[in-house]
Amino acid sequence: MHTTLKHIVTMLATAGVLALAGCHKEDDRRVDGPAEHAGREIDQAADKAAVHLDKAREEFQQAAQDTGRELDRAADQAGEKLNAAAEAIGEKLERAGEKVQANARAAREEDERAHRTDKTAK
Repeated sequence: MHTTLKHIVTMLATAGVLALAGCHKEDDRRVDGPAEHAGREIDQAADKAAVHLDKAREEFQQAAQDTGRELDRAADQAGEKLNAAAEAIGEKLERAGEKVQANARAAREEDERAHRTDKTAK
């Protein structure tokens, strides 16, 4: 967009210069006519617009970089929290598995005792 605006302004300025060159007489080149004044104002406006566009582009790029860094930080923090949660869940599952194994062992031992008692009773 910046390049297109410069092209348009350049074409307008060129058209203004050509129009002025055709309107001038050799003896009044130093006279500042309305077309020359308008051409200068167009040039100044184009220069100001270019400066503002450059500044806006730089600010946009800086804001995009800042936002990218903030998103990276947020993603890192979210990743750390997810890792901590996964670790906590893993530990709870491990404890639950140990309890299931202990209960199964106890049930097996009880079955074996009951089975031995039944054999001795017969």
